Order: sequence, then structure tokens, then C-alpha cells
Amino acid sequence: MKIPGFSIDKVAAAAGTDPKVLRMENLDTDLAPPHAAIEATKAILGVDDFNSYLPFTGQRPLREAVAEKLHKQTGKAYEADQVIITCGGTEAMLNALLATINPGDEVILTDPTYAGMIGRVQLVRGVPRLVPWLPINGEWRLDLVALQKAVNKKTRAVFLMNPSMPTGAVMTLAEWQAVAECCREHDLWLI
Repeated sequence: MKIPGFSIDKVAAAAGTDPKVLRMENLDTDLAPPHAAIEATKAILGVDDFNSYLPFTGQRPLREAVAEKLHKQTGKAYEADQVIITCGGTEAMLNALLATINPGDEVILTDPTYAGMIGRVQLVRGVPRLVPWLPINGEWRLDLVALQKAVNKKTRAVFLMNPSMPTGAVMTLAEWQAVAECCREHDLWLI
């Protein structure tokens, strides 16, 4: 299967090096990582146990910490065995799609969206269905009417990035509630 390009290189070239242009195509930023994160990384660079792909699910203490954080955030109990640590967010996106999408299943994404999300849906042989962001009062808002209309018998999941890339939109509580209700009503995965 051939996945068409999205011409992001042409868009980036057109933006050039103008310092007034905020380059969001890679979520690049001039913000340094927190000092504590840099020091913790330096401390484990030479420790073999922290420089291995094993275990593939992630180090148990980290999975326990994530399970505890999820419990605090949601009020639902999670076990470390329900948590998988990935090398990055985009790896986790593909893993989630591989676990939930069958060939021909439709997946709702926003328009515009990060091109890599569309590519991942296509890699698992899903069919992207786009729901627009609308510019309203200087902000991007999710078109909730279009969201409901996009759902059909082939729809299997809603696949969102928040904050959105490339718009930078941050969904409101009302938008999240509408998305959650749509997923419950139509028995959809929310990824």
C-alpha cells in the first residue's frame, strides 16, 4: 500500500527561517526539558538495566507509577500489568490502532491533523474520516455536529490529539464530554 505524502516539507520551506513564524510541524520548541529530567537522564546513562529494550512492556516501577497516576486522575484502579510503556507517543498511537482497528474500519480524526496520524490509520488499513476544526472567535473549536454526522456503521474509533497539531487547539470540557458521549452512544474506541 502506498501512502501519499502530505507536502509538509514544501510548507516548511515556504515558512523559511522567519523568526515570526512559529514552526509547529514537529512540535519543536525553544523550551528546555526540566532540570530534574536532564539530571535523572544523566544519572542512568551508564546503567545497563535502563539501556535495554527489555522488558518490552516497560520497567515495572514506571508502569506502577503510571497506574497510580491514572488512579489519581480517574478514580479507577489500574494495575501495572495494564500499562505498557512505549518509546514515544507515535509508537503508542500505532500500537493502539493495531489493537483496535480492523481493515476497512473507519477512524474519525480532526481536519487539520498531524499527518502521521492519518498515515498510521492507513498503515493498519483503516479508513480516515475527517471532522473539521472551525475557527470561532479566534480559536479552533471542534465541529461537534460534523462529528456526529461522521459516525456510521463502519466507524470504530475517534483518534484525537490534544493539544491538536498543527492547530494548537485545546479541547474544552464541553467538547470532551460531547466526544465521550458520541463514543458511548456508538460503542467507539477513543484513542
